[in-house]
Amino acid sequence: IRNFLSAQRRFKMAMLLNILGLSVAFEAFIIIMMQLDYDHNFDKFHPDYDKIFRIEVINNNEVQAIFNRPMSELILASSPHMIAGTLSSPWGTKTFFKIEENGIQHSYEENMVMTSPEYMDVFTFDFVEGTKDVLKEPGHVAIPLSLSRKFFGNQSAVGKQMIGRDATSTIGAVFRGFPSNSVVNNYIYFAIPEDENKQNWNNWNYHVYIRVDNAANVPLLFENFKQHFDPKSVWGADFNWEEAGFDLRFTVLPDVHYVTNVLYDPAPKASKQTLLVLFAIAIVIVIIAGINFTNFSTALTPMRVKSINTQKVLGGNQATIRRSLVLEAVIISLLSYVISIALVVVFNLTSLASLVNAEI
Repeated sequence: IRNFLSAQRRFKMAMLLNILGLSVAFEAFIIIMMQLDYDHNFDKFHPDYDKIFRIEVINNNEVQAIFNRPMSELILASSPHMIAGTLSSPWGTKTFFKIEENGIQHSYEENMVMTSPEYMDVFTFDFVEGTKDVLKEPGHVAIPLSLSRKFFGNQSAVGKQMIGRDATSTIGAVFRGFPSNSVVNNYIYFAIPEDENKQNWNNWNYHVYIRVDNAANVPLLFENFKQHFDPKSVWGADFNWEEAGFDLRFTVLPDVHYVTNVLYDPAPKASKQTLLVLFAIAIVIVIIAGINFTNFSTALTPMRVKSINTQKVLGGNQATIRRSLVLEAVIISLLSYVISIALVVVFNLTSLASLVNAEI
């Protein structure tokens, strides 16, 4: 420790540059790896995420993520391999409503999204209050825990009323919020009206997600659908699957984050190639920092030889001297790492943090 502190006093500028270089390199590495972790684990927190798929329509080589309601319901009923299936609106809407507390009405504007009740069978919700069957009860909604705390503090939210312009809804369940790297949003969920677009083949406005018993059965689903659906009754007697170029594509949930050739797809996107490049950059940054560290240490060697020789003359053991030099390098690295954590915190307070999707 004495030798280490002595070296810091003698070579202040060299040590400062060494520590600063390592700290900035570690900071860059940490932030890049946060972003990589955010993208790599997108929607992988759901149990059996590899059994959840989004269905997409291929029509004349054009892929779209939206369906009309009659077709989607026929698809969901066409195969026993689908454990659960759901419709949802691709876009949330800002909605005004009031909540009355102690005789005083408070106004709010929050995001709401419309889904079928089976949405909570496909995706795994962690309920604090209520159950996953909440949307099967008419006029009931599910809200995230963050909104429950915002509206009612630590009080129970179940049974409270949300007074809208056109209708009043009852809070039936509260769920723990999802991480930001998910297609499932922390919105207020309410059920699609029973008769909405029930027989409207021209209203293409719903996303369709399914949970299957085994991912290996997915290739069978479209064939099952064709066996249970007569397209000529809808699109005319001349309709032919092959000539129309009509097909269904099943995209496993984590890959929804990466597919970019789909119309009407508001899910956040990333490129696997870009992630590989970022990972390579992160590794190169650390390697360069290590080379700089070595260069600084090598540059100081002539000036430190005298000190090392003096220690040997005074009886210093060679192994002990070697261990002290290694320990010195470890201390500098650990100190640089601690400083890099502080730099990450500072980075998060700047406008540059908007360049990173991860929750720093």
